[in-house]
Amino acid sequence: MAEVTLEGVNKSYAGVPALVDVSLQVADGAFVVFVGPSGCGKSTLLRSIAGLEGIQSGKVFIGGQDVTDVAPSDRDVAMVFQSYALYPHMTVRQNVEFGMKVNKIPREERDRSIANAVRILQLEDY
Repeated sequence: MAEVTLEGVNKSYAGVPALVDVSLQVADGAFVVFVGPSGCGKSTLLRSIAGLEGIQSGKVFIGGQDVTDVAPSDRDVAMVFQSYALYPHMTVRQNVEFGMKVNKIPREERDRSIANAVRILQLEDY
């Protein structure tokens, strides 16, 4: 994963602020979780990083490159949505691996990434 940086990002819906002057830096390889009540801007933040939502002002950088005006398909970002995110007929490993497999990530890299995610999330027993 590349470093992700937001500088002064603002987004509103019909004049109602959703993101106000958001600046953050997520280091390459870092594991980050955004938590908060419904409507606080978590999904808007993630969708803005992925390019699925436009922003009114500010900048979004991925890997040091300004992607503020880059199409979502050209950002090399994957996003999993809360609903319908898991396939009940698959194991935890298969669910975690699914997106990487679709994107043809090499087996060795998938194995390392899955092992790390499972360890961080304490899902070894599942």
